[in-house]
Amino acid sequence: MASPSDDDALDLLGSDSGGTTPHPSTGLSIERPFPRNGGAADWAASITVVLAAAIILVALVTVVLERRRPRAPALGFLRLLGLGALPLFLLPIGNFATFEGSKSVEFCHSCHSAMDPYVTDMWDPESPTLAAIHYRNRYIPQDECFQCHADYGIFGAAKAKANGLNHLYYWVTDSPTARGERQIRHYGPYRNELCLNCHAGSRRFLDAKDGVHRDMPDELVTKNARTGAPVRSCLECHKPAHRSLEEWKARRASAR
Repeated sequence: MASPSDDDALDLLGSDSGGTTPHPSTGLSIERPFPRNGGAADWAASITVVLAAAIILVALVTVVLERRRPRAPALGFLRLLGLGALPLFLLPIGNFATFEGSKSVEFCHSCHSAMDPYVTDMWDPESPTLAAIHYRNRYIPQDECFQCHADYGIFGAAKAKANGLNHLYYWVTDSPTARGERQIRHYGPYRNELCLNCHAGSRRFLDAKDGVHRDMPDELVTKNARTGAPVRSCLECHKPAHRSLEEWKARRASAR
């Protein structure tokens, strides 16, 4: 099957719109996604800060009390509270806040030189790439990078975070990919399941192009026994996922 043009890809996935006009009194705009506040991750981050502050406060009170009243009955309780009880709560809540916070686009974009080409392409209102189309049409409401690059479920998410440790190593060692000088490559073949988790069952997906997806279910969900790659990758027809590093550099140079 021939690969669709950029217009075909937009037809399959949806039209787009651009522009940002903040309201003069509120400073808010309905043409950009509203930041989500008050969720579990925000509560966990706030509780983590409160617990950390409480541990520091208890430690200071304990030190002062030990110097002034070394035999005070409250010392045992304060030691248990500061060294045992509060850290016991801090560890899981802090881990959850860190884990959830690391899913955000802003976190991924914090490695600027490495991720600038991909995040700025996703934010580009004129980009024909899959990342940009999905972002500006809100096909993925939040954590867009994580949702497309991490398997669903606890083990898939843990594997993605383990790969993130590799990325940290590359960043600390100032590798060419971390400096944005070498193209980043995906770990192995991209799994169709990451697309089908959202699109499978969607009426628009099933009816697109006279039901072309209905004609290839086995090819989309079956994997090559030797390589583990899907028999037919979604990216064969719907591409590119991102602009390449060379394309991004050329576009940035022409904009100057």
